[in-house]
Amino acid sequence: MKNLPKRYVSEDAVKRALKIDSFRNLSKDKVMQFASMIPYMDKDVAIAIINQFPVYADFGKIAIERYTEVCNSILENNKESQASVVKGYQTILDALAKRMEKEEISDQERQSITVDMIAVADKIAEADLNNKKFLDRMGNKILMGIGIVIAAVGAGIGINSAFGNNSSLPEIQDDEDEE
Repeated sequence: MKNLPKRYVSEDAVKRALKIDSFRNLSKDKVMQFASMIPYMDKDVAIAIINQFPVYADFGKIAIERYTEVCNSILENNKESQASVVKGYQTILDALAKRMEKEEISDQERQSITVDMIAVADKIAEADLNNKKFLDRMGNKILMGIGIVIAAVGAGIGINSAFGNNSSLPEIQDDEDEE
């Protein structure tokens, strides 16, 4: 195995270490190797390289878009579910209101219907409150998910400022040294 230089200060040095001619269309394995080398690269070199292979550079954007699609689907399903709940309660309220309109019911029945209507209204309010809590949790999860994606992409570039002077360097198999 060959020890890598302390820091990669040029794109050519990174290409040599990865044994590639271009940063476009890198294999998944080479992208992983590249990612492990980022802490040992000059920040500007890392950024310049990342900009050359759009798949990696767009990773954060793609991940956020996919996460947003999933969340939108969940929210849309929640909207439909919430509408069904409210519609069900509204049906009950309508039925109770029709019973209340009958002239031949007693005051005790009217009072009972009123209590039932209040109970249904309370259930609607409770469902609404639970839905708002759900939406709040979803909003927090969306923010957390986006934050994780941004941190993951940013960590690869920014970690070199915290650990760039580490003397322990990753090693990449050098096929030429095995001969």
